[in-house]
Amino acid sequence: MKYCAVILVLLSVIGLCYSFSQPVVKNTRKEGCWEGQCGSHCDFQGTKLFPDDNKNDIGKCRMLRCASNFDLYITPCSFDMTGETEYVDQDDSKPFPECCGRVVPRKKH
Repeated sequence: MKYCAVILVLLSVIGLCYSFSQPVVKNTRKEGCWEGQCGSHCDFQGTKLFPDDNKNDIGKCRMLRCASNFDLYITPCSFDMTGETEYVDQDDSKPFPECCGRVVPRKKH
């Protein structure tokens, strides 16, 4: 049973290392009105979202989500922490995740 617990912990750590980080901006709550709606909302760098709304932040290649506690979650392009792959053909004029481009093996030097 001990070995199963150790293996589970190791697999969890490995899984976390190979995933991507989702930055969080805490407490972006503001009050106000825009586009015919009024109330508490997330306000981050001029972008306004009501709780549980998502916004494709074209030009910055990311997805923004306003949580019910007014924390703002930013989903960037994923990355390979091993350095074995990289993105090519990135285009910030496209919506997320198409703006990230495509993943290819990194060239060896």
